[in-house]
Amino acid sequence: MESEVVAALIATPAVLVTAAAAWMAGRVQSRGAYHGPVDAVRRTAQREAYADLYRSARHFIDAHEVAEEAVSVQDSWGTTVRDMHRALDELEHAANMVKLEGPDTLADIADRIFESARGLGGQRVGVQTRTWTLNPDTPEQMRRRNEAMIMFRKAVDELLPTARQYLNGGPPQ
Repeated sequence: MESEVVAALIATPAVLVTAAAAWMAGRVQSRGAYHGPVDAVRRTAQREAYADLYRSARHFIDAHEVAEEAVSVQDSWGTTVRDMHRALDELEHAANMVKLEGPDTLADIADRIFESARGLGGQRVGVQTRTWTLNPDTPEQMRRRNEAMIMFRKAVDELLPTARQYLNGGPPQ
């Protein structure tokens, strides 16, 4: 056999292996090129959802405290309670967005924030109506109100560090 033919036969497996490796590298790069922008958009949506939940939680607790004060001094409490209920509706929307965006750790925190806020701010009785279930005038109602407030504050305190850790690439706690 001639030396050129022998050299071609010896080089053929190396060429096939190199071609396969180049093809696989191209697939990985194209997948990264597609997922890079998608992941960036997804992270931005998550960041906005987490920030909106935090802002809504702060707004709700401020509105709740104003409503409690207004009721205790019998001062135009109807408007302040409606404001609190609007803040609770905003909080519900923000919590639902976080539950949609995930991950499960942050969805659980969002759920705890909303459920404890609902304990403080009232249950929905219609499409646009809420009733304030915890206007504490008995020791039992005051205990439930205090438990809901502790749960709310604890969940809000967990939100930012957990979101920060997740967004910065670490595993959620």
